[in-house]
Amino acid sequence: MRRAGGGCGRLLACRVHISWRDSAEVLRGMLTERRLDPARVSDPAAAWEVFRAFLAVDLAGLETAEDADADGFAVSWGRYGWNDRLPSLSFERILAVDVSAAWTETEHYQPEYWRVGLEMVFAEHPGLADVGGLKTQDSGVYYERPGPAMDDALREALWEVEREPSLRILWAGSPSRSIVKLEPLD
Repeated sequence: MRRAGGGCGRLLACRVHISWRDSAEVLRGMLTERRLDPARVSDPAAAWEVFRAFLAVDLAGLETAEDADADGFAVSWGRYGWNDRLPSLSFERILAVDVSAAWTETEHYQPEYWRVGLEMVFAEHPGLADVGGLKTQDSGVYYERPGPAMDDALREALWEVEREPSLRILWAGSPSRSIVKLEPLD
């Protein structure tokens, strides 16, 4: 990734493989580089652009089998207990971590699934009353890698947000708080 002035971005240009365990720190750094406070992102659209760039960061330690869905992304929204039932919008990268070296069973190997992402929480607003009751609560998980297929998947995920009036309000709003998390999937 080239920067204005001809320099290259410190994380993307060199195609350095970053450990999946460091992925939250990388995302925090990328947000900070764009002058977005990871604890209080003020602009979801700007955070989306950072997240799009984050998807291109190569992560080491993921499943390598050809048929593995090892690295995907999703956009999700709703009202959750861990956010005091306030409206939230999240950009998440879903990772299948290779744990084969520590696997003790002889059959039925399964990778560990983790998510790393940005979760933004918004104050109550009359236009957000239905956020927790929408027909869908996420875009679905896309497993395309950088290139035309991922560009299509990113447009489709954004379309999910753009088609719902309450989600457009979230997108245009300013979250009251946000957090970058790396956590196991249940």
